[in-house]
Amino acid sequence: MEVAEQPWFAWRGEKGRLDPLAEGREHAVYSDRQLVVTRTSTPPGLLFAGEIDLTNSDAVAKSLASEFPIFGDAHLDVGRLSFCDISGIRALVEAAEALGAGRRLLLHGLPGQLQTVMRVTGWSDLPSLVLCDCQVVQP
Repeated sequence: MEVAEQPWFAWRGEKGRLDPLAEGREHAVYSDRQLVVTRTSTPPGLLFAGEIDLTNSDAVAKSLASEFPIFGDAHLDVGRLSFCDISGIRALVEAAEALGAGRRLLLHGLPGQLQTVMRVTGWSDLPSLVLCDCQVVQP
């Protein structure tokens, strides 16, 4: 996925400091000490890099709810996640369920362990959630 060309407003975690993960990322939507969420342009969507856990899963949910286009599928590149606990997975599932009829959340680059969790729980069978095996262009 390619990072969006237009700079956007970014909000930060409780500490109010930009994490070193986000340095030089002018297209960051959210950042804290362990996660950076960045807009992508091709395809339009979001890229998550770092770790998602209980401390930032609410921020993940807010990022997902505010950034998806009104129509069409929503693309989320999660290939740079190094960790995601059940609260983060649940935020992804809830975002997919909230998209509405005919829309899907396409997860690009989902790490193998997270794919296993999604399949065991049955979440990968949701019509609004697609685990993509396609290759994406990383920024």
